[in-house]
Parts: sequence; C-alpha cells; structure tokens
Amino acid sequence: MKSIYSNKGAKAIDTHAIQTVGIPSLVLMEKAAMSVAAVLTEREPKNTRILCVCGTGNNGGDGIALARILHEMGYPVAVTVLGQTEHMTEETKKQLEIAVGCQVPVLPLTAVTDGQFDVMVDGIFGIGLSRNVEDIYEKVIDDMNDSGSRIYALDIPSGIHAGTGAIMNTAIRAVCTVTFGVNKLGLVLYPGCTYAGEVIVADIGFPEVSVESVQPSAYCYEWDDLSKLLPERPARSHKGTFGKVLVVAGSETMSGACYLAAKAAYRTGAGLVRVISTENNRNVLLTALPEILFSTREEIAEGISWADAVVIGPGLGLTDESKELVRYVLENSPVPTVVDGDAIRLCEQITDTLTDNFILTPHVKEMSYLTGMSVGELQNDIVGTTMDTAEQLGCILAQKDARTVVSDGTECYINLSGNQGMATGGSGDVLAGIIGGLLGQGMEPFTAAKLGVFIHGLAGDAQVVDKGDYSLMASDLTEGLPKVLSGNKCETSKGR
Repeated sequence: MKSIYSNKGAKAIDTHAIQTVGIPSLVLMEKAAMSVAAVLTEREPKNTRILCVCGTGNNGGDGIALARILHEMGYPVAVTVLGQTEHMTEETKKQLEIAVGCQVPVLPLTAVTDGQFDVMVDGIFGIGLSRNVEDIYEKVIDDMNDSGSRIYALDIPSGIHAGTGAIMNTAIRAVCTVTFGVNKLGLVLYPGCTYAGEVIVADIGFPEVSVESVQPSAYCYEWDDLSKLLPERPARSHKGTFGKVLVVAGSETMSGACYLAAKAAYRTGAGLVRVISTENNRNVLLTALPEILFSTREEIAEGISWADAVVIGPGLGLTDESKELVRYVLENSPVPTVVDGDAIRLCEQITDTLTDNFILTPHVKEMSYLTGMSVGELQNDIVGTTMDTAEQLGCILAQKDARTVVSDGTECYINLSGNQGMATGGSGDVLAGIIGGLLGQGMEPFTAAKLGVFIHGLAGDAQVVDKGDYSLMASDLTEGLPKVLSGNKCETSKGR
C-alpha cells in the first residue's frame, strides 16, 4: 500500500523537516537535485544537451542545483531563469551563485526556442501553484512542449495542480517526473497523470518523523497487497463456507447484467450465487450459467433472508416495480449490500441516508444524480466529492471514473489498476459481482469495495494484453479473474 499526499500535505512534510527537525533547506535541495541527476545519467548519454528552465522559487533552485551537478559530471548543460531574480528565494539565489561560480552557462529565455537542446528540465513551478498559468509563463511552457525536446519535470509538471490534477490553463508534458519524498494527488489523478509521464518517487532525505507527522490524503494498493487482503481459502471447507450472494438484477430486456454480476461473484470465490430477476430471464441465465440458483422478484424476502451479501441494480430498469424492489432491499437487508446501476438512480429517490453496510458504485453520471453536481464538477475534484458524499449518505462510496475513488467518508482509496479498454458496457456489472463475492466471504464492506475495484482493474490489465484496448469486453473481465486470483503475478499491459 502506498500513501498519496495533497500539495498541502507534501508541503507540511517539507516544512516539518526544515523547521522542526532542523534539516537545512539547501540540504534537501541538494538531495533533490542529486536524485534527478541519478535518473538523467541512467537514461541520457553524456553528450545529451540539457537546458534547465528554472523559476524563482525553490523548484527553480532544484533545477539550478541539478544543472551544476550535471555540469560537474561533464554534461553539456545550461540554465535559463524565468522570472525576476530579485524575487528569488534565498536558497535559489544561493544555488545560482554557486552555479555561476562553477561556470555553468546561464542563457537568456530565447534558449528555449533555439533548437539546441535534446532535453529540457522543468523547474518552473513546484507543488504550490494555485492559479492559472498566464503571460510569459504560459508562452515558455508552450514553447517547451513544442520544442521537440524530451522534458523531465521536477516534483510535478509545471501547470498541474498538485492537489487535484487539474490543468491550470497550460502545463508541461513530461516524459518523466521525479517527485520528491512522497507521491502527490496531482500525479495520479486525471488529467495531471497524463502530463507526468513516468513518475519516480525519489528519497530526498525526509526523516520518518516528518512523513509520519502528516496524514496522507489517500492511498493505493500494489500487487503485493492482493495476497495479504484476499479472504483465506481453507482446505477443510464446503460451498457454505464461502458465502451466499444474492444478485437482484436484470429486466425483461436486460439479462446480460445478471449474468455478468453473478459470474463475477462466482469467479471471485463465492460459494453460492442466487439471481433474482424477471421470469423470462430464467432459461437464458440457467443455460448460460448453470451454477446459479434462480428466483423471481416475488421471492425477494426469502432471498434476502438466505443471503450473506446482496448485489442489487445491474440492468434492473427504472420502473415502479424496480423502485419498490430497491426500497425493500434498502429498508430490509441485514447483510452487506452493493447498490449499483439503476438501483443508484432509484436509491436517490428513496433515501437521503444509508449505513456503512451499503456500498454504492456510481459512475460519474450516476454520481451527478446523487449529488446534483455536474459531471465536470465531480471530475475536477473526484477525491473531495467522493469523500463528502460518502459522509453525507453514511455509506461506502466508489465513484467510478478513469481513476475510481473509494471512501467511507473518512479514508480515501484511489485505484491505479485498469485501462481504457474497460470503458465498455457491462464492466460495472462485473465490478458489482466482484465486490459481492468478497462480501459473501465475510470481508468488511470498505475493504471489499477497495479490493474489488483493484481486482477489477487487474483483471482488465491482464486481459487487455491479448484482447487490446478496442476489443476488450466485459465478459473478458470475468475470464481475467482466474489469472489475477491464482496467486501468480500475471503479465499485464503495464508490465509489457
């Protein structure tokens, strides 16, 4: 599990290290520059022409220090400064004095457009940027992007909001970002992550006490977390050991959603899966997935009393009958319950509050129905809106987007698995079934929601290797689950 920090949190760690622990800012600056030098020297040959484009803040000081280190190593490197030198921080002034003393060339800003450099280093803004990039700064950033040079960013690409990933009018497009000490929200959230290139989190000497003094804004799972979090599978067991999952889904024209959710629950380890749907879906479902039990909607009360976990909503439809079905489940389910798809729309009409026994899995359009906010507003602050809505509703909330965010109103999980091939009909039904399967095996709801989203993405990453971004289908995801849950780290699109 890896922690992710907001811009304010990252700055607080830096401040603690300097002011409380007593590490001089120049020392941290030197270590930051050395960490970037290590990356560059590993990737770029010694004849690479490098221009460090530096602002007047400490991010610029990092860039100037980097230029001097590379100069001493024999690289053809130069510095150009964007902004008034009288506005420089004391640390950056000192770094410029040292660089000049070491005979590092300091060039005018026209060096950005003269076509002489293979690589440019972005040291214009750091993580403190809070307003739109304009005037000469906008021009220089655009000129760097248009230069054809490979760009390495220091801490975060200039123009990216470190707390939200928003583009502040324009931003550097880097091939690699070396971020200092801890990872930042702006580097993992869209659209910022698409500008960052490869992200390397570099150790610059923040002491453990400084990092621990600040609560991370979010966290993400890594492959090694999977085996630690999956429910145990004891040898002495039977189908009842692994839970009974009730899937309330489908309508007269939507049998596929039932099938995908039910199969995903089975593939995730559920012992028994029972589907409640309309009668005309009976034969098609039992033919396609003979392992399921089948009941009609009239048997909902008995089905809930039977279940260890409930999934309601995929393909349910927005009829009055469906609304009453959702109402009954919300008011009577004593077990952990996933509310997905059409049930989310109907849930919004039925109740203002739930409990932490309920997991809502809206995509951003469904989230807009719940909150009254526009899709754009939600995407601009997906972390904040997910946490706030989870707290207001009193439930677990997984807001699905290119970066799905899961919260219980207190903690926040950001999912980094998955790919664009998963943006296809039925993908959300598979996710609901995965979470239901984990709940059926006794997993606590918040953990089941987070792990379910992670597994869902891993299955997509495993399958896209063979299927490709264009051809991946939701049914492929259910076939990817055995690869992910086998315990062996499988080849994924991100591991090629």
